[in-house]
Amino acid sequence: MKAILRQKSKRKQLLWIVGLILLVIFLIRVYVIPKHFPNSTNETLIYLKSVLDKISISLIVSMFIGWFLFKIEVPEEQSKFEIIEPKRIADYFALGRIGTSFWYFSGGVGRFSRNVTIPKIAEISQSNNTSKIIRLNIINPLDEELCENYAKYKNSLRSAKDTKINWSSKFVKNQAFATIFKSIIYKSHFPMLEIDIYLKKIFTTTRTDLNESNCVITKEDKRDLGLVCTKDTFLYKTYKEEIYQESKQLSKLNIDKEIDNVVLNNITKINVEEIAKLYDFKLEEQDLIEITGFLNDGKSIY
Repeated sequence: MKAILRQKSKRKQLLWIVGLILLVIFLIRVYVIPKHFPNSTNETLIYLKSVLDKISISLIVSMFIGWFLFKIEVPEEQSKFEIIEPKRIADYFALGRIGTSFWYFSGGVGRFSRNVTIPKIAEISQSNNTSKIIRLNIINPLDEELCENYAKYKNSLRSAKDTKINWSSKFVKNQAFATIFKSIIYKSHFPMLEIDIYLKKIFTTTRTDLNESNCVITKEDKRDLGLVCTKDTFLYKTYKEEIYQESKQLSKLNIDKEIDNVVLNNITKINVEEIAKLYDFKLEEQDLIEITGFLNDGKSIY
Protein backbone atom coordinates (compact mmCIF):
# COMPACT_ATOMS: atom_id res chain seq x y z
CA MET A 1 0.00 0.00 0.00
CA LYS A 2 2.74 2.47 0.98
CA ALA A 3 4.70 1.78 -2.21
CA ILE A 4 1.60 2.38 -4.33
CA LEU A 5 0.50 5.56 -2.56
CA ARG A 6 4.00 7.04 -2.82
CA GLN A 7 3.72 7.20 -6.64
CA LYS A 8 1.14 9.64 -7.96
CA SER A 9 0.19 7.62 -11.08
CA LYS A 10 -0.26 4.37 -9.16
CA ARG A 11 -2.16 6.23 -6.46
CA LYS A 12 -4.69 7.43 -9.03
CA GLN A 13 -5.00 3.94 -10.50
CA LEU A 14 -5.67 2.48 -7.07
CA LEU A 15 -8.36 5.06 -6.32
CA TRP A 16 -10.05 4.41 -9.67
CA ILE A 17 -10.01 0.63 -9.14
CA VAL A 18 -11.36 0.84 -5.61
CA GLY A 19 -13.97 3.35 -6.73
CA LEU A 20 -15.15 1.09 -9.56
CA ILE A 21 -15.35 -1.93 -7.25
CA LEU A 22 -17.43 0.03 -4.75
CA LEU A 23 -19.63 1.32 -7.56
CA VAL A 24 -20.25 -2.21 -8.88
CA ILE A 25 -21.07 -3.46 -5.38
CA PHE A 26 -23.43 -0.51 -4.88
CA LEU A 27 -25.27 -1.20 -8.16
CA ILE A 28 -25.60 -4.91 -7.37
CA ARG A 29 -26.73 -4.24 -3.84
CA VAL A 30 -29.16 -1.41 -4.57
CA TYR A 31 -30.49 -2.19 -8.07
CA VAL A 32 -29.77 -5.74 -9.25
CA ILE A 33 -30.77 -7.74 -6.20
CA PRO A 34 -33.91 -5.72 -5.29
CA LYS A 35 -35.13 -5.71 -8.92
CA HIS A 36 -34.64 -9.39 -9.73
CA PHE A 37 -35.12 -10.83 -6.25
CA PRO A 38 -37.47 -8.40 -4.50
CA ASN A 39 -38.73 -10.60 -1.67
CA SER A 40 -36.25 -13.43 -1.72
CA THR A 41 -35.22 -15.09 1.53
CA ASN A 42 -32.83 -17.44 -0.22
CA GLU A 43 -29.84 -18.17 2.03
CA THR A 44 -27.46 -17.79 -0.91
CA LEU A 45 -28.69 -14.25 -1.60
CA ILE A 46 -28.51 -13.35 2.07
CA TYR A 47 -24.95 -14.64 2.20
CA LEU A 48 -24.10 -12.76 -1.03
CA LYS A 49 -25.43 -9.47 0.37
CA SER A 50 -23.46 -10.02 3.57
CA VAL A 51 -20.27 -10.65 1.61
CA LEU A 52 -20.79 -7.54 -0.53
CA ASP A 53 -21.39 -5.42 2.55
CA LYS A 54 -18.23 -6.72 4.23
CA ILE A 55 -16.15 -6.16 1.09
CA SER A 56 -17.39 -2.57 0.86
CA ILE A 57 -16.66 -1.85 4.51
CA SER A 58 -13.21 -3.50 4.32
CA LEU A 59 -12.25 -1.51 1.22
CA ILE A 60 -13.38 1.80 2.69
CA VAL A 61 -11.67 1.21 6.06
CA SER A 62 -8.46 -0.06 4.45
CA MET A 63 -8.25 2.93 2.11
CA PHE A 64 -8.92 5.35 4.95
CA ILE A 65 -6.26 3.83 7.23
CA GLY A 66 -3.72 3.53 4.41
CA TRP A 67 -4.26 7.11 3.31
CA PHE A 68 -4.09 8.40 6.87
CA LEU A 69 -0.81 6.59 7.62
CA PHE A 70 0.63 7.72 4.30
CA LYS A 71 -0.07 11.37 5.15
CA ILE A 72 1.28 11.32 8.70
CA GLU A 73 4.26 9.02 8.14
CA VAL A 74 7.75 10.56 7.93
CA PRO A 75 8.95 10.01 4.34
CA GLU A 76 11.51 7.24 4.04
CA GLU A 77 14.14 9.57 2.60
CA GLN A 78 13.61 11.88 5.58
CA SER A 79 14.33 9.19 8.17
CA LYS A 80 17.07 7.28 6.40
CA PHE A 81 20.28 6.59 8.28
CA GLU A 82 22.93 3.91 8.29
CA ILE A 83 24.86 2.18 11.05
CA ILE A 84 28.49 1.87 9.99
CA GLU A 85 31.41 -0.22 11.20
CA PRO A 86 34.41 1.60 12.71
CA LYS A 87 36.64 0.73 9.75
CA ARG A 88 34.21 2.50 7.38
CA ILE A 89 33.94 5.75 9.36
CA ALA A 90 37.03 7.29 7.74
CA ASP A 91 35.52 6.64 4.29
CA TYR A 92 32.45 8.71 5.14
CA PHE A 93 34.64 11.50 6.47
CA ALA A 94 36.60 11.50 3.22
CA LEU A 95 33.36 11.49 1.23
CA GLY A 96 32.07 14.43 3.26
CA ARG A 97 35.15 16.53 2.55
CA ILE A 98 34.55 16.38 -1.21
CA GLY A 99 32.90 19.59 -2.33
CA THR A 100 31.73 20.74 1.10
CA SER A 101 31.87 24.42 1.97
CA PHE A 102 31.72 23.85 5.73
CA TRP A 103 32.56 21.38 8.47
CA TYR A 104 31.02 21.51 11.93
CA PHE A 105 32.38 19.44 14.80
CA SER A 106 31.12 18.99 18.32
CA GLY A 107 32.89 16.61 20.66
CA GLY A 108 35.82 16.30 23.04
CA VAL A 109 39.33 17.56 22.32
CA GLY A 110 39.08 17.34 18.52
CA ARG A 111 42.03 15.04 17.75
CA PHE A 112 40.65 13.87 14.40
CA SER A 113 39.71 17.43 13.50
CA ARG A 114 43.24 18.57 14.30
CA ASN A 115 45.12 15.77 12.54
CA VAL A 116 42.89 15.17 9.51
CA THR A 117 39.92 17.47 9.01
CA ILE A 118 41.69 20.84 9.22
CA PRO A 119 44.72 19.89 7.04
CA LYS A 120 42.62 18.11 4.42
CA ILE A 121 40.04 20.87 4.09
CA ALA A 122 42.78 23.50 3.99
CA GLU A 123 44.41 21.57 1.15
CA ILE A 124 41.12 21.36 -0.76
CA SER A 125 40.43 25.05 -0.15
CA GLN A 126 43.80 26.06 -1.56
CA SER A 127 43.73 23.73 -4.58
CA ASN A 128 40.19 24.80 -5.57
CA ASN A 129 40.49 28.48 -4.59
CA THR A 130 37.30 28.19 -2.55
CA SER A 131 36.44 29.47 0.92
CA LYS A 132 35.75 26.90 3.62
CA ILE A 133 34.26 27.24 7.08
CA ILE A 134 35.28 25.03 10.01
CA ARG A 135 33.51 25.29 13.34
CA LEU A 136 34.86 23.31 16.29
CA ASN A 137 33.01 22.91 19.59
CA ILE A 138 35.54 21.41 22.00
CA ILE A 139 35.91 21.21 25.75
CA ASN A 140 37.46 24.19 27.53
CA PRO A 141 41.10 23.34 28.33
CA LEU A 142 41.10 25.90 31.15
CA ASP A 143 38.29 24.11 32.99
CA GLU A 144 40.28 21.75 35.25
CA GLU A 145 37.24 19.93 36.63
CA LEU A 146 35.90 19.32 33.14
CA CYS A 147 39.28 18.03 31.94
CA GLU A 148 39.50 15.73 34.95
CA ASN A 149 36.02 14.30 34.39
CA TYR A 150 36.72 13.78 30.70
CA ALA A 151 40.00 12.02 31.51
CA LYS A 152 38.23 9.64 33.91
CA TYR A 153 35.65 8.84 31.26
CA LYS A 154 38.30 8.17 28.59
CA ASN A 155 40.20 5.84 30.93
CA SER A 156 37.01 3.89 31.63
CA LEU A 157 36.49 2.97 27.96
CA ARG A 158 37.46 -0.49 26.70
CA SER A 159 39.63 1.08 23.98
CA ALA A 160 41.83 2.63 26.69
CA LYS A 161 43.55 -0.75 27.12
CA ASP A 162 44.34 -0.93 23.40
CA THR A 163 45.81 2.56 23.07
CA LYS A 164 47.81 2.35 26.30
CA ILE A 165 47.22 6.07 26.82
CA ASN A 166 46.76 7.23 30.39
CA TRP A 167 44.37 10.15 30.16
CA SER A 168 44.97 12.76 32.82
CA SER A 169 43.59 16.24 33.36
CA LYS A 170 46.78 17.77 31.97
CA PHE A 171 46.80 15.39 28.98
CA VAL A 172 43.24 16.42 28.12
CA LYS A 173 44.10 20.10 28.53
CA ASN A 174 47.08 19.87 26.21
CA GLN A 175 45.15 17.87 23.63
CA ALA A 176 42.51 20.60 23.50
CA PHE A 177 45.19 23.30 23.35
CA ALA A 178 46.87 21.45 20.49
CA THR A 179 43.62 21.64 18.53
CA ILE A 180 43.38 25.35 19.27
CA PHE A 181 46.99 25.97 18.23
CA LYS A 182 46.52 23.98 15.01
CA SER A 183 43.47 26.07 14.19
CA ILE A 184 45.39 29.29 14.80
CA ILE A 185 48.27 28.19 12.58
CA TYR A 186 46.11 27.02 9.69
CA LYS A 187 43.86 30.05 9.88
CA SER A 188 46.96 32.24 9.50
CA HIS A 189 48.37 30.22 6.61
CA PHE A 190 45.16 29.82 4.62
CA PRO A 191 43.27 33.12 4.22
CA MET A 192 40.32 31.36 2.53
CA LEU A 193 39.92 29.08 5.55
CA GLU A 194 37.63 30.42 8.26
CA ILE A 195 37.98 28.57 11.56
CA ASP A 196 35.91 29.27 14.66
CA ILE A 197 36.39 27.61 18.03
CA TYR A 198 33.76 27.43 20.74
CA LEU A 199 34.59 26.18 24.24
CA LYS A 200 32.24 23.75 25.97
CA LYS A 201 31.48 23.58 29.66
CA ILE A 202 30.50 19.90 29.53
CA PHE A 203 31.59 16.88 27.54
CA THR A 204 29.38 14.45 25.68
CA THR A 205 29.86 10.75 24.95
CA THR A 206 29.23 11.26 21.23
CA ARG A 207 30.99 13.28 18.54
CA THR A 208 29.24 14.99 15.65
CA ASP A 209 30.95 15.74 12.34
CA LEU A 210 28.61 17.52 9.95
CA ASN A 211 29.32 18.75 6.44
CA GLU A 212 27.41 19.65 3.32
CA SER A 213 26.65 16.07 2.28
CA ASN A 214 26.39 14.01 5.45
CA CYS A 215 26.50 13.90 9.22
CA VAL A 216 28.56 11.28 11.05
CA ILE A 217 27.91 10.48 14.70
CA THR A 218 30.64 8.57 16.51
CA LYS A 219 31.31 7.43 20.07
CA GLU A 220 34.41 8.25 22.10
CA ASP A 221 35.37 4.58 21.91
CA LYS A 222 36.82 4.13 18.43
CA ARG A 223 35.71 0.48 18.37
CA ASP A 224 32.04 1.43 18.61
CA LEU A 225 29.77 1.63 15.59
CA GLY A 226 28.97 4.97 13.98
CA LEU A 227 25.83 6.47 12.50
CA VAL A 228 25.64 8.40 9.24
CA CYS A 229 22.71 10.34 7.80
CA THR A 230 22.73 12.11 4.46
CA LYS A 231 21.71 15.62 3.50
CA ASP A 232 17.98 16.46 3.36
CA THR A 233 17.09 13.83 5.94
CA PHE A 234 15.29 14.57 9.17
CA LEU A 235 18.26 13.50 11.33
CA TYR A 236 20.73 15.61 9.35
CA LYS A 237 18.63 18.74 9.81
CA THR A 238 18.20 17.93 13.50
CA TYR A 239 21.93 17.56 14.18
CA LYS A 240 22.75 20.67 12.17
CA GLU A 241 20.33 22.72 14.22
CA GLU A 242 21.70 21.10 17.39
CA ILE A 243 25.26 22.26 16.67
CA TYR A 244 24.05 25.72 15.70
CA GLN A 245 22.08 26.17 18.91
CA GLU A 246 24.91 24.68 20.98
CA SER A 247 27.42 27.16 19.52
CA LYS A 248 25.17 30.08 20.43
CA GLN A 249 25.39 29.06 24.09
CA LEU A 250 29.18 28.61 24.14
CA SER A 251 31.95 31.16 24.48
CA LYS A 252 33.78 31.81 21.22
CA LEU A 253 37.56 31.87 21.38
CA ASN A 254 39.22 34.72 19.48
CA ILE A 255 41.89 33.24 17.20
CA ASP A 256 42.17 36.07 14.67
CA LYS A 257 45.78 37.03 15.40
CA GLU A 258 48.11 35.96 12.58
CA ILE A 259 51.14 33.76 13.11
CA ASP A 260 54.26 33.89 10.92
CA ASN A 261 57.37 31.74 10.48
CA VAL A 262 55.66 28.41 11.14
CA VAL A 263 56.40 25.38 8.97
CA LEU A 264 53.22 23.30 8.90
CA ASN A 265 54.94 19.93 8.87
CA ASN A 266 57.57 20.92 11.42
CA ILE A 267 56.03 22.98 14.19
CA THR A 268 58.61 23.74 16.87
CA LYS A 269 58.35 24.41 20.58
CA ILE A 270 59.43 27.98 19.86
CA ASN A 271 56.40 28.37 17.56
CA VAL A 272 54.11 27.01 20.26
CA GLU A 273 55.64 29.31 22.85
CA GLU A 274 55.16 32.35 20.60
CA ILE A 275 51.49 31.48 20.07
CA ALA A 276 50.99 30.98 23.80
CA LYS A 277 52.48 34.42 24.52
CA LEU A 278 50.49 36.09 21.73
CA TYR A 279 47.21 34.75 23.12
CA ASP A 280 48.28 34.93 26.76
CA PHE A 281 47.89 31.20 27.39
CA LYS A 282 49.59 30.36 30.69
CA LEU A 283 51.43 27.13 29.88
CA GLU A 284 54.35 25.44 31.58
CA GLU A 285 57.49 24.23 29.80
CA GLN A 286 56.35 20.61 29.85
CA ASP A 287 52.97 21.64 28.42
CA LEU A 288 54.68 23.39 25.51
CA ILE A 289 56.73 20.27 24.75
CA GLU A 290 53.71 17.97 24.89
CA ILE A 291 51.56 20.27 22.73
CA THR A 292 54.38 20.47 20.17
CA GLY A 293 54.40 16.67 20.00
CA PHE A 294 50.63 16.54 19.48
CA LEU A 295 50.83 19.14 16.69
CA ASN A 296 53.42 17.13 14.75
CA ASP A 297 51.62 13.82 15.23
CA GLY A 298 49.28 13.55 12.25
CA LYS A 299 47.93 10.08 13.04
CA SER A 300 44.25 9.49 12.51
CA ILE A 301 42.25 7.77 15.23
CA TYR A 302 40.34 5.93 12.45
